[in-house]
Amino acid sequence: MNFVGEAPVPDAAAAVSVRRGFAWLSAGYAAYMFFQWAMIVLLARWGTPEKVGQFGLALATTAPIVLFTSLGLRRVLATDTLSDYRFSEYLGLRIVTNVAAIGLTALVVWLAGYRAETALVVLAMGVAKAIEATSDIVHGLFQRHGRIDFVARSLLLRGPASAAGLALGFLATGNVFWGVLGIGAGWLAVFLLYDWPRARRFEGSCVPNPLKLARRYAGLAALALPLGVVALLTSLKASIPSLVIANHLGEGALGLFMALIYFHAAGNRVVSALGEAATVRLAATYARGEEERFARLTGKMLLAALGIGAAGVAVAAAAGRPLLALFYGPAYAEESAALVLIMAAAVVANLQTVLDYAMTSARRFKIQPWMYGSSAVLLFILCALLVPSLGLRGAAIALGVGSLIETIATGAVVAWALTRNRAPGTTLLEGS
Repeated sequence: MNFVGEAPVPDAAAAVSVRRGFAWLSAGYAAYMFFQWAMIVLLARWGTPEKVGQFGLALATTAPIVLFTSLGLRRVLATDTLSDYRFSEYLGLRIVTNVAAIGLTALVVWLAGYRAETALVVLAMGVAKAIEATSDIVHGLFQRHGRIDFVARSLLLRGPASAAGLALGFLATGNVFWGVLGIGAGWLAVFLLYDWPRARRFEGSCVPNPLKLARRYAGLAALALPLGVVALLTSLKASIPSLVIANHLGEGALGLFMALIYFHAAGNRVVSALGEAATVRLAATYARGEEERFARLTGKMLLAALGIGAAGVAVAAAAGRPLLALFYGPAYAEESAALVLIMAAAVVANLQTVLDYAMTSARRFKIQPWMYGSSAVLLFILCALLVPSLGLRGAAIALGVGSLIETIATGAVVAWALTRNRAPGTTLLEGS
């Protein structure tokens, strides 16, 4: 059903987002990732590997919780070509899930028995991530209306705001807890001063009323739940190497790994920018049954992702050691071989990311938890086997093998979705 003021985004707007949105998002994510990396450098240079590991443990603990409770609502909103739900309903459900995320984070901290200092860092990170998740759903609104530039500008502001908050908090106290609180304060400022005013341009009064919308929330949550499970599994997959390394090699080794894996994440974030810029157009072409255009755009994205990954491997192989020594210090440079393997794994992960956006644009939701759940189990087994004997290189190999299997599986789902779309009587919102 369509609601007043929420007509589907026309394909012309989607085309603009692909041509210019990728440039905007690339700039936004490049700046955002630069400042995120600067935070790791700051902790490594003015702290210790243990401080970096503490920061990484907070991310590894909170990310699965927040991503699961977020339910992938941004993607559902961006691909909601029929406007089945109002933005206020998406926002209201996100607020409810944020409260749940903070509560679950506190429960996990209590059950895990973290020492007091680490527990405070994890709780602060949970609050900061909940603030970030609120901006995320607003970005879905921008994306749906073809205003990728609003998303990019928000990222351009959030990067320096979070880095400044961490620097002020950590350098003043030497405590990661205050640094993480500074990150949350920076994100909150950007949401209140930039994201929310622009959201009101599209929606006017978009403050949700949870009491009146409980049934609608339940329906939306049921639709998005598979993507929530996928987000949880994807985050767990990202956290599995860190948790296994921390268990077998200690927080110091985890700090080294966090510094290296950041380059993998940075390259993948650029590919994600491409996927976000193309999502609305992919969803629109699939909904209209234009399989050839859908496949052609996906193919171009795969070639771009391959080029980005190959460039990362080349830089790591040619200059990994001196760059690690320059940015982090001698201890990190000793792991330059692991960096090359990590960037090789990133090549395959980039391809899988493109196919994941194509799969979601085709609204193939229900199969994803099974696929990513199997992948998470496989990655855990590989890490448990390889990390104790090969160290960080073992984690890199495990990531590469896991990403390769995921790429094959995701490609098969996309091909199947295109075949199903040609079949008579098939509907867009099957969600299968």
